[in-house]
Amino acid sequence: MYLSNGKAILLLTVFLNDLYIKAGYLSIFDTYNANSHLALMNQVDVLCIGYACWDLNFHIPTHPGPDGKAFANSLTSEGGGPAANAAYAIARLGGRAALMGRLGNDPLGKCHLAELHQAGVDTSCILITDTATSTSSIWVDDQGQRSIVNYKPQRTERLPMQNDFTPQCLLMDGHEFEASIHAITNHPQVPSILDAGSLREETKDLATKVTHLVASTIFARDISGSEYESDWLKRLAELSPFAAVTAGEKGVYWQSKDGTQGSIKAAMVDAIDTTAAGDIFHGACALAIAKGKSFQTSLAWANEVAGVSVTYKGGRRSSPTLSDVPTLDNFTHT
Repeated sequence: MYLSNGKAILLLTVFLNDLYIKAGYLSIFDTYNANSHLALMNQVDVLCIGYACWDLNFHIPTHPGPDGKAFANSLTSEGGGPAANAAYAIARLGGRAALMGRLGNDPLGKCHLAELHQAGVDTSCILITDTATSTSSIWVDDQGQRSIVNYKPQRTERLPMQNDFTPQCLLMDGHEFEASIHAITNHPQVPSILDAGSLREETKDLATKVTHLVASTIFARDISGSEYESDWLKRLAELSPFAAVTAGEKGVYWQSKDGTQGSIKAAMVDAIDTTAAGDIFHGACALAIAKGKSFQTSLAWANEVAGVSVTYKGGRRSSPTLSDVPTLDNFTHT
């Protein structure tokens, strides 16, 4: 039987394609889509950049005074750090999160990495070094108030810059300044959020480069030099188009790009442990913004998520799942 050159080539192509598939390779008809497949794999809702450590959460009746001693009722040992906790919380809420940070090649670092993997966080941007993993000792009393002592070893290793991800939002805590600047520069059209916990040169600089500045009362008070909420927002709005202050039991104060201001009442719950509540708040807020929600709606939903977290002991393990919180798609703030 005579076959034209075109038909012969087509049959050969189909035959080879079948062999490719049986060998476990991508169909040659789909190979031209390989780059788009790779891009899809690297799409994340939020790229979290910053600090990762190990937390030892001691639950005590009251905080001891000078030269005092306290006996813990329980101990929660788990991974921690603002950016790491935020990534963990995002994954628990059904989002796709990647963490860019560093951990030590030691038992605590390996345990932390395993926690992130189990939650579904992309850890391909985490640098594993011979420097010991940072550790925090956290004391939480019966009122849910906490004190923290952190040990952060001096690091000289440079965090590799990553360009592979296609995030819908950037979230940074200021602890990886160079990587944060690199991400903002490489994703100029993507919303960027700074979790401004304390006033340092790095957080002060980043505050002027992000689209959304969500600060603690400590940061807001220190950078404004004032005790008044109105002064806090005024000063933060000079730095970033969207600004907010998380004030614990007082709720959240915010200002939008157009100058509109408002406040959100804290969730009415009995707080047991506030550890990581701020990190979880920032993670939820970033996820909502990544999904296209307004700043006000994102803050309000994050407020609900964090409100659930404080009703459980522990830090990141108190991160709610989707079944514990209002559905984001249908969530509205009044």
